[in-house]
Amino acid sequence: MEQFDHHTEHFAQQWREIYRGLRGSCPVAHTEAHDGFYVITRYADVKRVMSDPETFACGRDLEFDGRVTGGVTIPVNPVRMGMMETDPPLSQAYRRPLANLFTAKAIAAYEPRLAEIVTWTVDRVIENGRLDFVDDLANPLPAMVSLDYFGLPLDKWESYATVLHKAAYREKGSARAVVALVEDVREIVAARRATAGDRGDVLDRLLTIEVNGAALPEEEVVNQVFMLLNGGIDTSTALIASMFLYLSEHPTDRAALTADPSRIPGAVDEMLRYFTPGPGVARTVVAPVELGGVQLRPGDRILLALGSANNDEDVFSGPDEVRLDRENSGKHLAFGYGMHRCLGAFLAPAEMRLLLQEVLRRLPDYVVHVEAAVHYPTIPLINGWIAMPATFTPGTRVLTGFDAALPVRAPAPV
Repeated sequence: MEQFDHHTEHFAQQWREIYRGLRGSCPVAHTEAHDGFYVITRYADVKRVMSDPETFACGRDLEFDGRVTGGVTIPVNPVRMGMMETDPPLSQAYRRPLANLFTAKAIAAYEPRLAEIVTWTVDRVIENGRLDFVDDLANPLPAMVSLDYFGLPLDKWESYATVLHKAAYREKGSARAVVALVEDVREIVAARRATAGDRGDVLDRLLTIEVNGAALPEEEVVNQVFMLLNGGIDTSTALIASMFLYLSEHPTDRAALTADPSRIPGAVDEMLRYFTPGPGVARTVVAPVELGGVQLRPGDRILLALGSANNDEDVFSGPDEVRLDRENSGKHLAFGYGMHRCLGAFLAPAEMRLLLQEVLRRLPDYVVHVEAAVHYPTIPLINGWIAMPATFTPGTRVLTGFDAALPVRAPAPV
C-alpha cells in the first residue's frame, strides 16, 4: 500500500477515500511510519480490539525485549492521558468511583445548568449579527461545561479552551502552553486538597477516592483531570463546528430539524458517526493474536481507525452521506467501546443537542462563509476547524442578572 501516515495534510484532505480503499483491499495494513504500526479499518475488527483489553493494551510504559512502547496515540503523546493509558484492573479502579457522575441520569440532572450555559453562550453573540462558530460557540461551550462540571474555576474557561484548541492543530508554541495549563491544574488540585469532600464534583471525587487502599497522589489526580479536559473540550469543538457547517450547506436537513426538534438527538448521533471528531486511537498488542487474517505479535502497535469503522459499508448503509433518520447511528464508535468507552458519552451529546436546538431557534438564518472556513491542516488526534465565520440576523439576549463575562456558578451536580 501507499505509505499510510495520519499526520499528513494529504490524509486530512483524503481520509474518507484512504480508509475506504483500505477497508476494501487491506483492512489490517502495516505502515513503516512512526516506527511502524498496523492500521485497523473495519468496524468488526475495531470493536473486537476494544472488547479485548487483555490482548490489546492501553498502557504507555510497556516493555518488549528491552524496548518501551505503548500509549493511546501514535506516536506517544508527550503528556500522560490518565486512565486512558492505564489497563485493568488499575484503570477500572480509577474509573469506577467517577462513573456515577457521568451516567445518563447524572447528566439529565445537570441539564438545566447546561441549558443555562448554552443560552449564555448564544447571548454573547446574538446581538452582533456575525460570529465565528469555532471561536464563539464550538470552543467556549465545551470548555465552560467541562470546567463547570469537573469543579475547576469557571473563570479560566477562555484560557483553557484556547490552549487545548491550539494544541489540537499543533500551533507553534502550543506545547509550552499545554505544560503551563497542566501546571495550573496542579496548583488548583493542591489548593482543593484541604477542602476535599465538600463539593461533590468530579475533582472532589478524585481527591477523596482510594486506589489499592491509598489516596491518589497529587500528580495522578492532575493526570486524570488533564485527560478529562483533553477528551472533553476540543473533540466536542470539532463536532459542533462540523455539524453547523453541514447544516448550513444542507438547508433541507436543517429545515427538517427546525420543524421537528425531536429528531435532533438522532441527528447528533449521525453527525458523530459521520464526522468522528477523534478519528483514531492506539493500542499495543501484548499477546499473540490473529486479526483480519494478519498474525500480530507482542509489541506490535495498532491504530484503531474510528473514522473508518464509523463509515464501514458492512455496518452502515450509504455511509458516505448523512442520514438524519439512520436507524443504527447509535452504533457509532466515536466514543470508543468497552471498558475504556469515553466517560463523556452522555455529557458531550447533551451539549451538542442543546446548542443545536438553541441555534436553530435563535439564529435560524445563519450562513457559514465556507470560503473563509479553515480546517485543521492535519488530523492525527482531532478532525476539527480553526475558523468558521458566519452571519445571521441579529437577535436579543435572553438571560438577565448575569455577570457580563461569566454565568453564575451553580451548585455541584449530585
